[in-house]
Amino acid sequence: MIMSHYRRGVIDAGGLLTVDEARCRARVGVKWDRYGPGVLPAWVADMDYDPPTAVLDALRGHVDRGDLGYGPFAGDLAEHYAHWQDRHHGWCPDVERIRPFTSALHALEVALWNTTERGDGVVVFTPIYYPFLDAIADSGRRRVDVPLDPDGWRIDPDRLAAAIDDTTRVILFCGPHNPTGRFFDDAEVAAVAEVAERHDLLVISDEIWGDLVHPGAVHRPLAIADERFRRRLVTLGSASKTFNLAGLRTAVAHIDHAPLLDSLEAMPGHLQGSPSSLGVVGTIAAWTECDDWLAAVRRTIAARPDQLDRRLARDVPSVRFDPPEATYLGWLDFRQTGLGDDPAEALLEQFGVAPSSGPKFGPNGAGFARVNVATSERILDDVIDRIADAVDQSSIA
Repeated sequence: MIMSHYRRGVIDAGGLLTVDEARCRARVGVKWDRYGPGVLPAWVADMDYDPPTAVLDALRGHVDRGDLGYGPFAGDLAEHYAHWQDRHHGWCPDVERIRPFTSALHALEVALWNTTERGDGVVVFTPIYYPFLDAIADSGRRRVDVPLDPDGWRIDPDRLAAAIDDTTRVILFCGPHNPTGRFFDDAEVAAVAEVAERHDLLVISDEIWGDLVHPGAVHRPLAIADERFRRRLVTLGSASKTFNLAGLRTAVAHIDHAPLLDSLEAMPGHLQGSPSSLGVVGTIAAWTECDDWLAAVRRTIAARPDQLDRRLARDVPSVRFDPPEATYLGWLDFRQTGLGDDPAEALLEQFGVAPSSGPKFGPNGAGFARVNVATSERILDDVIDRIADAVDQSSIA
């Protein structure tokens, strides 16, 4: 029985994960703590569901044994990551090319510092996860925006080709895409591969959302999507989004790029960082013992965008929403409302709901907000009610 894998009350009769709001508000993580008791948080990409019991038990066991000395060897992550990718996505990564990091963002930063120089161009398909934009700016690299076509958020091959110059060194790819939740199709991937090969560019592919696919969608790692990515690809992976473990600060990178591997070999290990022992233990438990929980979370996060789509169509038709193919993110278009370029600001200040600010994701995020739907049906209904009130008030004003 599915209930045998979880604490009582975590799975409902329909096989969906449940949420205890009081338990969420008692946590010290930033999602529920930042804005206080009167605000419904729908911003940072943490789920409101408890992580898998197998992960929590593994962490408790590690602590109860007092096993907090050096180790375990983070290299163990490589074998388990490779096995996970093989079982779930049909890709067999080379274990010798996998390196541990504290986060996907950390891995990106290390890759940029070791393969590019100040002023070099890094292509981003905007809108995109805004800490990536911050990482490019903080490293002194030059951000090269290639805006996605807002009619479907597709990559325009001509726009991509025109953006490349002699100082471009990297293409940053995000699939499934954050914030839109869509997969790029074969033609779009081929366009990226063609440009990367023609200009000898490194491609860094953020694939940490790849396990959270919705019915009918399939995640295909970029490493097996097109032969032209061979020897020029870094794939970022983690259990953090899949199993709600962001606080464990553990990720991996599969590095199919000899110059970067050589740079890391020459770089002192302490400068590369390393996951904690708890991060390694929890991640390995997730990748080896939690397939049932993953099935339950997929069912749950597939139901929430459907709920959001129905409610917006019925109650707030001026807010456009294209349901995602993956992730638990809703990229909402408020441009036909009176909430301005940053609707998240008005929603937070006046109506007590906190989505992520659209403009942070790039210039074409103006008029948008990202809503995290990985919560209960009741809480999401309350979020939508507050959005509806905000839109109604803006139309009166």
